[in-house]
Amino acid sequence: MARRLARPETGLIWVAILPHGPDVVLEITENPALMAETRSAMEEAGRRFAAARTDTVILLDPLLVHTQNLFEQRLLFRGDGTLPIGVAAHAGGAMGRTRERFECDQELAQAILAAGQAAGLPVVAETGANDELPLVGGGLIPLWFTVRPMAPPRPRVVVVAPSPAVPREELVRFGRLLADVAAASGQRVALIASADHGHTHDANHARFGYSPAAAQYDALYCAAVRANQLERLLAVSDEMLINSWADSLWQTLILAGALQAVPMPVDLISYAVPSYYGMAVAVYGPPAPQA
Repeated sequence: MARRLARPETGLIWVAILPHGPDVVLEITENPALMAETRSAMEEAGRRFAAARTDTVILLDPLLVHTQNLFEQRLLFRGDGTLPIGVAAHAGGAMGRTRERFECDQELAQAILAAGQAAGLPVVAETGANDELPLVGGGLIPLWFTVRPMAPPRPRVVVVAPSPAVPREELVRFGRLLADVAAASGQRVALIASADHGHTHDANHARFGYSPAAAQYDALYCAAVRANQLERLLAVSDEMLINSWADSLWQTLILAGALQAVPMPVDLISYAVPSYYGMAVAVYGPPAPQA
């Protein structure tokens, strides 16, 4: 099937912060009212995504943030400090009984990999099994509301899973590199950070419990989004991260770098704490006029 022709306005044209709590997906939740506000905001983000007419989505998947952090022992930053770039032909996963498969933009993925290697960033190629990258909720849910509802030919996907062990300034630098690669691609590129926030809002939660750090982190995060100054999050302390159990910092710092390269206005559509963790929906774009 032929790809759509390149348009005059190309490069990074749409950016979003989207949550990944499973109950936001109507097809699998047992309590549709629980995340109704966030679901409505995600649907609005999906409409804005469709209107942006993107060719490719770079998805910042929190998979390594989840798997490399040893939650039970209250440890962070374990594992290798790498930036895996998915170079497989497809990415897929299931929400409940519904399985979804997305075509990957292998050419753009290889361009990101090559640029990252040339820049001395810790990028590595990730091929998945049988040339398909596995997506679980963290990666799949933002695509559920953006790429999945669209008619073919749908935007292709590049999956990047930043490790929490990558130094913060390197994440920002990687974000600027993504904007540069998108500009050189001749495509209309979206960048989505899959991110939930403080997980210690509920004293009755058996696994995470309560810490005031969750509300403190979420307040700092939303203030940085509203001010359109995500680089403020560079100053979040390790203690606050450990006590809040936020899973959003690393993906968001990549957005910070990309938005330094391509400034865009922001709309924080929603912030809510419907469960034990905070969820924000924010959309950036189109690029702000240059002075």
